[in-house]
Amino acid sequence: MGAGRFVPITLDLTHTCQLRCEGCYFFSEQLDDVRSPSDEAVFDDFVRRERARGTNFVTVIGGEPSLQLGRLGKLHDNFRCITVTNGLRKIPYDGFETMAVAVSVWGDHELDRQLRGGGKLDVFARALKHYKNDPRVTFYFTVSNGNVDDIASTVEQIVANGNLVAFNFYEDRAGLGGDFDQAGGYARALTEIYQMIDRHPEHVLTTAYTASTASGRDLLGLTWGHDTCPVISSGYSAEKDRWYGSQAWLEKNLERIHNGQPYYPGHRAIMPDLESVRRCAVGEDSDCSKCHNAYARNVWIMLNRELHSRSKQDFTNWLTTAWTFALGACAVDVNRGRTLLPEVHERTRAARHGAH
Repeated sequence: MGAGRFVPITLDLTHTCQLRCEGCYFFSEQLDDVRSPSDEAVFDDFVRRERARGTNFVTVIGGEPSLQLGRLGKLHDNFRCITVTNGLRKIPYDGFETMAVAVSVWGDHELDRQLRGGGKLDVFARALKHYKNDPRVTFYFTVSNGNVDDIASTVEQIVANGNLVAFNFYEDRAGLGGDFDQAGGYARALTEIYQMIDRHPEHVLTTAYTASTASGRDLLGLTWGHDTCPVISSGYSAEKDRWYGSQAWLEKNLERIHNGQPYYPGHRAIMPDLESVRRCAVGEDSDCSKCHNAYARNVWIMLNRELHSRSKQDFTNWLTTAWTFALGACAVDVNRGRTLLPEVHERTRAARHGAH
């Protein structure tokens, strides 16, 4: 499969995880109450159904996907996948050669231990050891103004480890407050991200344009929210699926797909039981206007191609977003892609004026 048209789903592969990270929507919203089936035949049937639907790209989340390596291997054999992992258990290279691996990190060792390791476990150190010089791997650093002082040191270690780094933006679901509250914006974090781009352009996957868009609420006249988010569950079938959550959200999603804004037809956020579908890829109860999920924002840019046809710079911003997304998904040659990243960053430098 090349970097052609994506027909995606989001899948919670399992309801279990070794961690309880501060601010993780999956556990803060008790989504682990929906359990994954123990019967392997049920999972095999799910894979067959998705292939029949035309699905060709799976974002694997949870729970912790590395705890289900057998099922993860079946997904790898049948779809292009990007798997989001905490890094505590290594996803082997053999048998998973073309699987993109997105390793979460929330700060340098001390802060990452505090937010994700229960104050004791150095999750970041484990992940660095497991994925040294692994071409499949991008470390996704979740930033806020509260961990801005950790950005440079964390990026330096990822670069020295031979991996790519991208940036997500922390949503304060745990109520930490202060500089961790997204209501204060991400201006300090953005300034540091731009410095990391200048220092390590061949290792930073996030462009100035994608960072500016993900950290704010605007896109060329559009305002972010449920009415514009493209990663809603739009492929729900009352005959084949269970709707998880309120009837009100089902009705809102149905209204959303008819409002003229682009979305992925057929995309579903599928929960661990392989039958229940929740409203979107990034949770069930969150306030959409406060969501800064980088995956959702990248897709927002990519599906608004016509909006980016107004000028050469707008189209450049769109094209580089689609290309870096494909690079992070291992859908284009990773080694060749790294050599092109400095030029990509130079061509998107103009977006740096949009600090939020």
